[in-house]
Amino acid sequence: MLRKLPFGIITKVCGCKTSARGSSLFINGAKATETFTYVTPYIDFSERIQQRDVIQEQLARRKSDVNLSKIENLWTVYEDLKNRKAELEKKKAEISKEIGKLVKTDPDGDATKKFKLQISLVKDNIRKLKVPLWSAEEAAIVEILKLPNTLHSLTPEKDKVLYTHLNPPSNKKDHLKIGKDRNLLHFKKNENYYLKGDAAVFELGAKFYFSGLLKKRDFIQHSNPDFVKSLIVEGCGGDHTSPDATFILHHNEDSKVSVDNRLHLTGGGSLCSYLAYFAKNILYPKVFPLKCFSMGRQYIPSPSDEDSLFHVSQSSVVQVFGATKTADDLDKMLEELIDIMKVAYGQFGYHFRLSIVAADKLQMWESLRLAVEMFSTSLNDYVEVANVSMSGDFISKRLQFTYVEDKQSKFPHVISGTILNVPKFLGCVLEQDHDFSLPDVFKVENWALN
Repeated sequence: MLRKLPFGIITKVCGCKTSARGSSLFINGAKATETFTYVTPYIDFSERIQQRDVIQEQLARRKSDVNLSKIENLWTVYEDLKNRKAELEKKKAEISKEIGKLVKTDPDGDATKKFKLQISLVKDNIRKLKVPLWSAEEAAIVEILKLPNTLHSLTPEKDKVLYTHLNPPSNKKDHLKIGKDRNLLHFKKNENYYLKGDAAVFELGAKFYFSGLLKKRDFIQHSNPDFVKSLIVEGCGGDHTSPDATFILHHNEDSKVSVDNRLHLTGGGSLCSYLAYFAKNILYPKVFPLKCFSMGRQYIPSPSDEDSLFHVSQSSVVQVFGATKTADDLDKMLEELIDIMKVAYGQFGYHFRLSIVAADKLQMWESLRLAVEMFSTSLNDYVEVANVSMSGDFISKRLQFTYVEDKQSKFPHVISGTILNVPKFLGCVLEQDHDFSLPDVFKVENWALN
């Protein structure tokens, strides 16, 4: 099976003229006349800053370079300007009310003229305040959107192993050499590789096997888009301007390009592809807990120049997505997914372990990440072949994913993860002590579409 990225349309966007702004997710003021506002993120900084010490401590645990004092100062300036505008609006309303009374009794009197002069001055002050208020609002909220998620209580200081199955392999095999010698793999580079023979059957069989397990647990299969807009990438906590974070579509014309409004190739097996569907979506409470999965591609720019199945830019994956009404329900879904992965990976006779990842290794949107790790003898280290991440209501608030209960809009708690990454899984399997053989559950006779 061919694995080749379409580099004719994907680039690091180095040669085109761009107009930088800072956020594709938050748009206000005059810029709203230039760019359509799809989503307005829910900003809860006033609530979060009540626990300033907790935020500061968690930033330290994450080893984050976010400057909380800077954000507070920007927010204070914005709040001050907003309060001043509110006072002027209130004064304008009071004067308008007085003018309304006087117009009926003494339309040309001195008092009426005085109030008209006052309201004219107030309106002028409101107009002059508008631009600095917009600037202060943008400066504050763009920085607030960089503030990472609140850590889950189970997230440790150092990686914590929860479960271990069997013992790690003891040989010194290299999966690329084995793949080539056994005619299973034709590897050109991280962006272009082929799975052949039993390796191609391994890919499809693994996907059908995992999808069958999920369907038995009442997960619903989705078909997601391969492309998403910049605001979805940023809404999910990614850097929509970085070519190292996502593949960005190249603009073929020599014209002005907005860096905040482009398409990104993420693949249908990604968190972004789910949020492209659920963003600005209102669900009924009865649909929760929401349990979904997709089989598809996942596109991530290679983090390394080293050729390896562990660093490929395109992967066949099984991605899960769940949403619940409460944090407690989300914890229960995590336990269910842990059980699924124990059963799934325990069937094959390979060593693996389940670990909770340390705070300083988390993405900014993650509150907790559980990793399925297998030992690579070529790297002499563990490789994360699958994962499940909890994000709570962090992403829901950014992308207005809501449900209505008791006539109130509420934000679901989200869990997601790649529970099967075929290239990484195959690479570790090829390096096991025994010779590679296709697991029985992956064989063609056991494939099922239903």
